[in-house]
Amino acid sequence: MTAPALVLGRAATEPYVDRDAARAAGVAVLRRRSGGGPVLWDAGLLALDVVLPRGHRLAGDDVVAAYRWLGEALAGALRALGVLGVAVLSPAEARADRGRGGPAAIACFGGRSPYEVLAGGRKVVGLSQARRRQGALFQAGVLLGLDVEGLARLLGPAGPGREAFAADLAARAGAPPGLDAARVVATVEAELAAREGVRASP
Repeated sequence: MTAPALVLGRAATEPYVDRDAARAAGVAVLRRRSGGGPVLWDAGLLALDVVLPRGHRLAGDDVVAAYRWLGEALAGALRALGVLGVAVLSPAEARADRGRGGPAAIACFGGRSPYEVLAGGRKVVGLSQARRRQGALFQAGVLLGLDVEGLARLLGPAGPGREAFAADLAARAGAPPGLDAARVVATVEAELAAREGVRASP
């Protein structure tokens, strides 16, 4: 993707989007087939997709538990890359956090779900999935940077609400310094091979 986009997840309710601000900033508004909240897809987001055929042992029937292997592999990769304070959210921690709310909770990186990854207490990896007859698609967004103000202009109501959104998002999410996309991809693939015996293929 050469231009930034605000990518909305599949959801029953449409999140607030300032489409005039999106047009002015040259940001397309798109929708993905997997769940989760809106993501600003720009140079600061590394998107990793894992496609598994139907019946694969890692695509279990429990759609929440099925995230565990991916979250743990991503956390292992970040630790191997020297990121400090890496933690994988348990389902209980994610449930407790969901009741917190907060202005940025509508955004992917403002909310927290089971087996997503934090670094230093801030979310650095978001997860989503889509199931079809042919198999399962697991999607991970890894923050290499985060344009807090840019996302606030697109999702936060004008005025104090926008400022509150930006402050909440900055407290909840952030990119560890020094991550390089190519190294992250290679390290995640190595972690998947070591942990699960799974090797990526084009």
